[in-house]
Amino acid sequence: MKSMVKILFRYVLSAAGVALILLIINFALLAAWTVQTSKIAAPKEYSIVQIASGLTRSGGVYTLSESAGREIEKRYQWAMLLDNAGNVIWSKNLPGDVPLHYSVAEVASFVRWYLNDYPVTAWRHPDGLFVLGSSKESTWKYPIEMSQKVMDNTLLWIPAVLLLNGIAAVLLALLFGMRLFRSLKPLAQGIENMAEKQPVELSTRGLLGDLAAGVNKTSTRLMEQESALHKRDHARTAWIAGVSHDIRTPLSLVMGYASQLEDDPELPPVQRDQAGIIRRQSERIKTLVSDLNLASKLEYDMQPLRRNPLMLAALLRGVAADFLNSGLDNSYVIDLTIDESAQKAMISGDEELLRRAVANLMANSIHHNPNGCAIKIMLEAGWGNCSLSVSDNGVGFPPDRLSRLNHPQNAAELQNHGLGLTIVRQIVKAHGGTAEFRNLPAGGCLVVLCLPVCTAVITAQ
Repeated sequence: MKSMVKILFRYVLSAAGVALILLIINFALLAAWTVQTSKIAAPKEYSIVQIASGLTRSGGVYTLSESAGREIEKRYQWAMLLDNAGNVIWSKNLPGDVPLHYSVAEVASFVRWYLNDYPVTAWRHPDGLFVLGSSKESTWKYPIEMSQKVMDNTLLWIPAVLLLNGIAAVLLALLFGMRLFRSLKPLAQGIENMAEKQPVELSTRGLLGDLAAGVNKTSTRLMEQESALHKRDHARTAWIAGVSHDIRTPLSLVMGYASQLEDDPELPPVQRDQAGIIRRQSERIKTLVSDLNLASKLEYDMQPLRRNPLMLAALLRGVAADFLNSGLDNSYVIDLTIDESAQKAMISGDEELLRRAVANLMANSIHHNPNGCAIKIMLEAGWGNCSLSVSDNGVGFPPDRLSRLNHPQNAAELQNHGLGLTIVRQIVKAHGGTAEFRNLPAGGCLVVLCLPVCTAVITAQ
């Protein structure tokens, strides 16, 4: 839901920014239009003052300069000069409907606006009043008056108007944003529900109805897929558990008879050796079936963890002793090193599963190095965790197996490389830890298990 609020906030800011930009553009266009209009209305090249100055009198005869005459032909239609009595004493292109005499009232009437619908402009001349006239309907004039108080308050009104425009833009953006927020809120909630694997059924009415229908359709398909995956996983787990149970009874019989034949002194040595091979392979099948069942339960969180506080140092000593006492060949050397800081380190975990994980790592080194190797087990304690490493100086992991060990795509991918390491990774993950697999530069492999500490260090009593 925080993301929805963020979207609304950004939407309002964007809308306000757009409104501000539009205001700036409008004011810029208004200023440009004003400047352009002033240029058209009164170009700087030649003003009425200059035209009036171009009309001079010499010996009682008025003469208009060429430049002033060209300007009148170009920008205006006609011109005339009135004396102080209101009589026309000089003219150029004067229309027939323009009078030749004017009273003071008539001059006051047309001097600012129109003369017989001709837009006129007047300027004081040394000999009277100089008047320029344009063609009819060529110029728009309208009287505009404003009190000085209003003009004085203009600098206050303009920022106030801009502020009110900005507030109105923000309020409108907020209004539209809230409508958008109400439309998007059910969609956001539906997506969150899909992420939590919950069914979604949104209303398909409104502007976002098509999108809501797509979310509903996606939710239905996801729920169908989730149901199918759950049925498949349950069926696979139940099948593995059933097969494991069904195999145990006949396998126990095979192991029992093989053990009897192996110990029967009346049988030839060759047959007794064959009986021993049958027993050992049967034990291996029993272990594989047990590993497969355990891996399946761990992958789907069906294996209950019997968590209890336990010391990893004591657990490692017990596992190492079990291997040494199991008749391990002299070509294998086990070196157990426990750092002083980890002597009393405790974690909360399932002792049986953790023993299984360490034993699988040691068994992996023994199985892949039939000519013998040195196995080193080290335990160290850090801030909030314990680092348990098992390494050997044997052949190491093949590159493709190493990549799959550290980055498994699914539960079954590692099974082609043995269930033992799969179970190690799953046991550590179930305890909230991590497992890292490496090859050593000098040869051999290293597996580092990092487990959270329950009580970092217990001081000696």
